[in-house]
Amino acid sequence: MPSFLHMREENARRCRPILGTFVEIAVPKVAAAAIDSAFARIEHIHARMSFHSEGSDLAALRKARSGASVAVDMATIEVLRLAQDLYRRTDGVFDAAVGTRLVEWGFLPEPYGYRDKEWDGGMLDVEILDETHVSVSRRVLLDLGGIAKGYAVDCAVDALMEAGASSGTVNAGGDLRVFGEWEEIVHLREADETIGGSLAVRNAALASSSNLHDRRRHHAGATSPHVLRQAPVLADNAVTVIADRCVIADAMTKVALASPAMAERVLADLNAELIDRRALRVLH
Repeated sequence: MPSFLHMREENARRCRPILGTFVEIAVPKVAAAAIDSAFARIEHIHARMSFHSEGSDLAALRKARSGASVAVDMATIEVLRLAQDLYRRTDGVFDAAVGTRLVEWGFLPEPYGYRDKEWDGGMLDVEILDETHVSVSRRVLLDLGGIAKGYAVDCAVDALMEAGASSGTVNAGGDLRVFGEWEEIVHLREADETIGGSLAVRNAALASSSNLHDRRRHHAGATSPHVLRQAPVLADNAVTVIADRCVIADAMTKVALASPAMAERVLADLNAELIDRRALRVLH
């Protein structure tokens, strides 16, 4: 196998702003055309699961009357189904029904009609009817920001492979997946933004999370974009999860940040692992 440095010279690498971050995709030059397919898949997911867009599936769900059937994309169903599964596995530590808190704290914008309605629903009020329809028994502000980015990375990898790429990497602001005979050296940032250890990633997904420098004041207290049972998670550390799928790595960093004990309890069943940052050294 050629060295990693040699491989970099033979790569095609493109970057676009999407998913609220910069997404970089790299494959061998011979498969460069596959990158367009991967970005198209990401753009579709972004359009369907964006909290900010009034044309997304999430907007359709928050506008829905109680009990009404809402048509959504099959990808949205897949993410909602996984979010429900993680909600049950973690006893509610992973919770996508935290939109109300994040709007209240200023991490998400007020959606249309926000002040005219009560948003008291939770994940248990979301019912998946079939592969393209959902209903809610109470109004709920869903935010898939803690899971959809990882899902988009996985879908991009699927698109690359379907288009003939034998190896490569997709990196959405640190939510990363590497496949095939490809190796990516990842330098992990600590919560204080310093570079900690590094690790070589092959045929795996990696995601990290922290909020030490992402806090806002609300009334007399500090808040963060991470929520545990309607209260802010204020963590002084950063966490990194490695898994076979990026959607799992992405979602489980939120659990690991809020409740490391819960994360340790369920990670093995998800083919995932919490990285022990103290055991890492800096690679070059």
